[in-house]
Amino acid sequence: MEQQPFKYHIIAMFILSTLVFIIYTFANHLATPTRYTINKTAAVYLEQSYRVDPSKSLSLTEFLSDSNKRVTKPFDTIPWGLKSQDYWLLLKLENKSAKPQQLYAHFDNPMIDYLTVYQLDNQGQLVNTNNLGDRQTELSLFKYSVPHISLAIAAQSHLFLAIKIDTTGISKTPINLYGEAEFKDLLRAQTAIWGIFVGVLIMAALYNLVLYFGIRDRVYLIYIGYILSALILMGSVLGFGFYLWPVALQQLFNHYIVVSNFAIAFFTLAFCTMFLRYHKDKCWRYKLSLALLSLMLCLGIASFFIVEYISSQIFFAVLVLLYIVCITLIYNKLRSGFRWAKFYVISWIPLIIGAAVQPLELTGVVEYSFTTRHAFLVAILCEVTLMAMALADRVRYQREKALYHATHTEQTKLLNSAMLKQAYTTLQLSQRPSNLCLIRITHFHSLNHILNQTQRAELIINVAKALELQLSKEREFIQLENDLDTCPRIADLGNGVLAFVSVKMQSNLTLHKNLSKIMKSLPKHYPVQGFDLQLSYSIGYCALENDSDFDNWLQNGYLSLTETTHLSSPISSPQTMPAMMNISLATAFQKALKADQLAIYHQPQIHLLSGKTIGSEALLRWPNAPYEQINIESLILLAERTGLINELTLWVLDKACQDIVKLNNAGFIEHKVSVNLSAKNLQIHSLIEKVENTLIKHNVSATQLKLELTESALIDNQQQMVRLVNQLTELGIEVILDDFGTGYSSLNCFVSYNFSTLKIDKSFIFDLPTHSANKVIVKAAIEMAHSLGLKVTAEGIEDDVTQQLLQTMGADYGQGYYYSKAIIIDDYLLWLADK
Repeated sequence: MEQQPFKYHIIAMFILSTLVFIIYTFANHLATPTRYTINKTAAVYLEQSYRVDPSKSLSLTEFLSDSNKRVTKPFDTIPWGLKSQDYWLLLKLENKSAKPQQLYAHFDNPMIDYLTVYQLDNQGQLVNTNNLGDRQTELSLFKYSVPHISLAIAAQSHLFLAIKIDTTGISKTPINLYGEAEFKDLLRAQTAIWGIFVGVLIMAALYNLVLYFGIRDRVYLIYIGYILSALILMGSVLGFGFYLWPVALQQLFNHYIVVSNFAIAFFTLAFCTMFLRYHKDKCWRYKLSLALLSLMLCLGIASFFIVEYISSQIFFAVLVLLYIVCITLIYNKLRSGFRWAKFYVISWIPLIIGAAVQPLELTGVVEYSFTTRHAFLVAILCEVTLMAMALADRVRYQREKALYHATHTEQTKLLNSAMLKQAYTTLQLSQRPSNLCLIRITHFHSLNHILNQTQRAELIINVAKALELQLSKEREFIQLENDLDTCPRIADLGNGVLAFVSVKMQSNLTLHKNLSKIMKSLPKHYPVQGFDLQLSYSIGYCALENDSDFDNWLQNGYLSLTETTHLSSPISSPQTMPAMMNISLATAFQKALKADQLAIYHQPQIHLLSGKTIGSEALLRWPNAPYEQINIESLILLAERTGLINELTLWVLDKACQDIVKLNNAGFIEHKVSVNLSAKNLQIHSLIEKVENTLIKHNVSATQLKLELTESALIDNQQQMVRLVNQLTELGIEVILDDFGTGYSSLNCFVSYNFSTLKIDKSFIFDLPTHSANKVIVKAAIEMAHSLGLKVTAEGIEDDVTQQLLQTMGADYGQGYYYSKAIIIDDYLLWLADK
């Protein structure tokens, strides 16, 4: 870690420690008021008794006169409950000191509907009546928010307070008696904590509103809803809401306090769902959240019409479900690596504790005190503070995520051209000599029809890891991103092209050798769903020039990549791959090849003038159901695009030689068999040697084997193909130009190549008798071939009229269904015998 950021971390920790100390000291002072009630600070003795009235019909006189039905115990033993009943309390205050005492009775429950305090003298005569409660009218804001009465006790005397509590909601009402100074301390403490709470929540709401207008994310509006619900709820529970809202509105909030509870629970779950982005996942947890949100919305509306003590019990039951669902949502995100939400997770700790303390205090499980009374308020304060940090962390994460997406590809997660451009700018400013280097997975575009998006991405990642490992061994290749963990040097430019930068001063020849060495170390095979995909690569490079921009630099790199494709397999002409061609079919095709489940069928080739069978074309077939109906040309294309073509060609060549042996044994020693070669077969190492070894293996004469090459193979690899044709001819094998008329070759190919035969594509033969243009083309091709000393084979003959026409035009050989479809060797031998 750098020294400067570490120094700032120390400063930040010091500031945090100071703030925590201030908060602790301040909170310690606020937590003391209930410790100093009058019985602890003056010689005032209390006697307490009470009576619960389920009938709600008891009068003051009956309560006072029937002492046997009163329970003579402290008020903290009263069985407060969520029921429709009245509570009568009798408090005897005896001042044994020599001084009169000015007292304040604080009734710590601002949500009481009706609270009546009867003051009796030492003779039991009614002296005064005070009416409190949020259903009373014309009280001061002070008495609404802090229900209390003041009273004086003369020296060496006593008085009685008879208290009637009539409410439909939370009935528990702690009663504390204070001296004047202690009561003022209480008010200061309450005012301070109320002010802090309201101030923090309002600032948090404004902060989230600013974030919403800046980012336009509705999660901030939901959190504002949570903050407002918390203000309303705590304003009712603690009484300060009368200073925030008009009295009539606050009385309405108090009356429907359960609605506020449902509101805060609703926004809590809604925020949890949106903040953790479950609305993007649409999983079962999201549906569970929606279901609970709908339930709480319905119950919240129903609470307007249900008695409070019943709706409160329903809410406490729903609260359990709320915590279960929220914990499920949070746990799942943490388990899936959602670490950026750490502040949000931490914020739940005080919230859970505070929310648990409040009902426990109201039900008497936790002892009442100023601290426990305000525990939920403090918990919300902590939660809001931590949530502000969580929201800021979320903004930071979204910014980093946006930057990540701007500099990385979506599928492979590798660096993209943006980081390459940044490196280019740095190198150009420093005027540092450098070379852009590219490596491409050849024919990657062909895999779009075979591999799905995920499989293609995994393939690139696999190659990139191997390439990154090789580049890490050489200091000349710079890092494109300052990441201490990964040190990435590679950018993914898409379509199977990976880019990196060399800054070493070296000649093009040296760089070429280094890149070729790196290319050879890359994986040649990639297993995917049981299929062994064969890989090949091409390289390109270009120097950084001071007068060029990034786009030109990149364009020059692509041009050099195109020019060096001879280092690997060539690019075949674009063809359309049927939708059914996928990796599953490729896997089955590869297994069939290895298990020898493919077959060679023979279609005869006829001498048109004599009618004699001079040979046959060996055609690949996959006779196993359900694959026998698949177009064989599509299978050949699939083999080319998955790297199977070389293995397949050698297999066909071997099978053709086996069939030639069978033909020789049957007496057809002059019969020749044609085998098709693909442009991809140039990748076969020592092809001529392998062909010769196959002939020797089966003791077959080279003159009995013919090889057919397509025009597209000649165009893409002219120099190599000329050398190949010459070597095959020297071996004694005839080479045929196949599918003439479907490619784009020039007349120069007839001069450059040592062909024996020209084979006119069947597309010109099918409708030859009726197609005048095709007649001209076929006749011209025959005459041109003959003038160059080549024989002509016409494939696709299906009737006698076409045969007669081709004879007239001078074609030498014919092939097509008119003579026979392609059949297995045993049937073909019978067919020859019949002829």
